[in-house]
Amino acid sequence: MSIKKIVPLFAIFILIPLAGFSQNQWEFKNQDLPLETRVADLISRLTIQEKISMLISTAEAIPRLEIENYYHGNEALHGVVKGGRFTVFPQAVALASTWNPNLIHQVSTAISDEARGKWNFYNQGKEQKNVYSDLLTFWSPTINMARDPRWGRTPETYGEDPYLTSRIGVSFVKGLQGDDDKYLKVISTPKHFVANNQEENRFAYNANISEKSLREYYFPAYKVAVQEGNAQAIMSAYNALNGVPSTANNWLLNTILRDEWGFKGYVVSDCGAPTYIQKSHKYVTTKEEAAKVALEGGLDLECGDDIYAEHLLKAYENGLVSQENIDKAVKRILIARFNLGIFDKVDDNPYTKISPNVIGSTRHQELALETSRQSMVLLKNQNDILPLNVNDIKKIAVVGFNANQVVFGDYSGLPVIKPISPLEGIRNKVGDNAEVTYVKWKTAARNLNLIESENLVNDHTGESGLFGEYFNNKFLEGTPQTRVDKVVNFDPVNNPPDPYTSFRYKSMRWSGYITPNFSGVYKIGVNSDDGVRIWLNGDLVVDEWHNRGMTTDQVELDMKAGQKYAIKLEYFDNGGDAICQLLWEVPATTDDLYKEDKQVAKESDYVIAVMGINKSIEKEGRDRTSLALPEDQVNYLKEIYAENKNLIVVLVAGSSLAINWMDENVPAIVDAWYPGEAGGTAIADVLFGDYNPAGRLPITFYKSVSDLPDMDDYEVSNGRTYMYFKGDVLYPFGYGLSYTQFKYDSLKVKSKSDAILISTTIKNTGAFNGDEVVQLYYTVNNSAVNRPIKKLIGFERISLDIGESKTIEFKVTKNDLQYWDENAKQWSFEKGEYQFMVGASSKDIRIQKSKKIK
Repeated sequence: MSIKKIVPLFAIFILIPLAGFSQNQWEFKNQDLPLETRVADLISRLTIQEKISMLISTAEAIPRLEIENYYHGNEALHGVVKGGRFTVFPQAVALASTWNPNLIHQVSTAISDEARGKWNFYNQGKEQKNVYSDLLTFWSPTINMARDPRWGRTPETYGEDPYLTSRIGVSFVKGLQGDDDKYLKVISTPKHFVANNQEENRFAYNANISEKSLREYYFPAYKVAVQEGNAQAIMSAYNALNGVPSTANNWLLNTILRDEWGFKGYVVSDCGAPTYIQKSHKYVTTKEEAAKVALEGGLDLECGDDIYAEHLLKAYENGLVSQENIDKAVKRILIARFNLGIFDKVDDNPYTKISPNVIGSTRHQELALETSRQSMVLLKNQNDILPLNVNDIKKIAVVGFNANQVVFGDYSGLPVIKPISPLEGIRNKVGDNAEVTYVKWKTAARNLNLIESENLVNDHTGESGLFGEYFNNKFLEGTPQTRVDKVVNFDPVNNPPDPYTSFRYKSMRWSGYITPNFSGVYKIGVNSDDGVRIWLNGDLVVDEWHNRGMTTDQVELDMKAGQKYAIKLEYFDNGGDAICQLLWEVPATTDDLYKEDKQVAKESDYVIAVMGINKSIEKEGRDRTSLALPEDQVNYLKEIYAENKNLIVVLVAGSSLAINWMDENVPAIVDAWYPGEAGGTAIADVLFGDYNPAGRLPITFYKSVSDLPDMDDYEVSNGRTYMYFKGDVLYPFGYGLSYTQFKYDSLKVKSKSDAILISTTIKNTGAFNGDEVVQLYYTVNNSAVNRPIKKLIGFERISLDIGESKTIEFKVTKNDLQYWDENAKQWSFEKGEYQFMVGASSKDIRIQKSKKIK
């Protein structure tokens, strides 16, 4: 027998007992050893190929070491998005409008409980097979500053102020990651570091920002998420910062994040961002060089399957990348996995005992309702038209674009329970006490838009949307994954990773019915690349089943209001930048489009119009060009108001709107944001007085888009946000009304040790129990440097019964009052006279006092 034959047999002899006694033989499995020792042992056992495989967000299993696959990248912005059905809380901007960090900690705790519960249901994840759908790593929260309300991802944020964002963000991170001394419940990933603030050209734009603006405005929320929240991951941004792509920015990811702030976790790229280092930013010329600058710049994990997945090994083999830097990235990622307890015995981890029964539980449903209530902002209440007294009403008309819709916003999961629309909430509240008449929305808009879910019917269940079938090949072959899609908007470049379409070559089929709101000749269109086919009422009307560039196909169809028209849409993608969107153009009409609506309004005591926007206007991949409510909605309101002056408008939207006509004419306006699964109930509770609204705006409502600097201007001091904008606004940052009144009294400002203590007494002087959000701002009188007009430095939400008083005290240190000295390149304190202002919004300052501080 030759030597060549003996060696393989000897190797097999050694490996057999190792497989049977791995717990004793492999140090990384030994829970009695220090974490550093265990991680080092595992790294020493990995081949270079296996190490690189761990730097991909969809890391596959390594069977020879009994290492399971690990799919990073679920979302938990306001509830778990993928992996099943979960509680859907209000959208992030609504969470911020509660101004209640303790409540938001409860929300994120519930979210992570549900994630662990589902992970346990899936046998510690072993039975969850879809990429981007595992339940221990979440790319949330979004703590980019909402510097400009046109930004399409404003609804995902906590608003325009760094202090408010910091306090809400820290609470959210802590709630996700849990409070165990040894184990993480899940990993929170604040994103997108940094200054990811526009969708137009987002893969290539370069944000030029002074270090002062970065330090004072864009950085603070990330800094506290790391230092106070102990976030274990950070996601880098698509954009470049001062000429260097964020994903390969050594100063950003290493000097600031790791060296200054002490971040010990790992950095993951926004999905596909490493590719754009070379493709869009043109920062390097080859993908191997992109791998080099990303790794050396501080990026540990690639979301995507290109730069690290396909080119990092070649870069290593060509000497561009060192094993030391690869090992460093692998170590950071493995530490996170170990801290989750996935290499330990299940019984030793308290989070493995969380029952799946917590998912969508009654307690979490109640929490979603309470959060929605607390987020509601009363913008106007002329002559105290609200709250409505159902006993004094005979007939209510409910109308409007979002009246019968449940709009969750971007990055939303599916609820366990049936969500409540505004119409349902109002009907449930009124019961048999009054007649509630609903008139279905009709649009006058005639441009090509996505066909909304209200106009689509799934032919399998009868619910809104179309039945979708997803195949992992180009030929519609095999057994598909299926689901109901509310709209057909397959746009993976601008949407989150979708486990149903994670493969390169794919095909899809959508089927169901179109139901128009009114009669006429419609143009049905599909915007797509590659192959597409459309059947309408069984007739093949578009047949373009071949590779091609981006094209919009349109056909005309005469349809009658309320009737069902069968549609089947098939599409295949050949592996490039895919897209398939089902659109329509509604017909022009010479009839009085709103005849029915006006008649119902005229006959009713009150009209509740639920207006606003949705993801067809604001979302990832789409910025707004205007702040106005869509023109057809404004014209509609004018016609309804002419029939009935008792008009109450509820806005369902994720960012500020220039609702100038409404503010001048409509007696009552409530901003409900995207209010989650219980939104309809919360809206009704506020309208009918079962809950006294106390939400406050986390963003400024401007009067016009002309009030804003250019979208490419990132210097916040150039007239952005309440801190630097000097013009008149529609509703200021921090604004929100109540059904009761509060009196502020006895402001005291005193020094104690190295702190300034600021206290005031608040009394409920009105006729309702309610919450007040007490806000503390400051400015520096006659400052020698460029400082904000005013800046939030403290807040507290308090509950007061009628006639009750409470004293609130804020503690402020000199560190809280510092500014970034651009000449000295350091934080500095400016001696002088400081003005401390306490009030109900950034404009509504009730009481103030100055103090000289040395």
